[in-house]
Amino acid sequence: MAAVEQDVSGLRLRQFNWRNDRLAVLSFQYEIYETNFPGCRVDEEFLEEYSFNLREAVRNSSENLLVLEEGGEVVGFIWMSLLSTLVDSCVGYVKNIYVAPHLRSRGYGQRLLEAADEWFRSNGATKATLDASVGNQRAVSLYQYAGYEITRYRMEKHYSDADD
Repeated sequence: MAAVEQDVSGLRLRQFNWRNDRLAVLSFQYEIYETNFPGCRVDEEFLEEYSFNLREAVRNSSENLLVLEEGGEVVGFIWMSLLSTLVDSCVGYVKNIYVAPHLRSRGYGQRLLEAADEWFRSNGATKATLDASVGNQRAVSLYQYAGYEITRYRMEKHYSDADD
């Protein structure tokens, strides 16, 4: 668990509270998914499943969620997880990250990633990973600035109904 931080701009980084913060985090998913995943539509079913996943994450000691708060309003968040793979026994994984548009390019994404690094390291992770959309160059630049390197490519092949 990360300590609550406050800075001079009045922003605060604190632990996610499912009851109080869930609706704000759900509202961010429209921009996150519809912008980064062409054709994705965030609908009621999507939000119900995401809400369920948030609830499960809060109960799971290998997951952690922090929110960025400004004047009592949630304006960003990061969702972290600890994974075990065939190659690494403990890897930190950033499942989702968001900063409100009016706060971007002011170091808050970096702050969220630093909090993730702190949590990952304190829980024995040997490295941190995340996925980024090729079209989101602003996010890719942030991740590279934070020390992430491109290590592999995820490739997709799309099928049309005509292929059947």
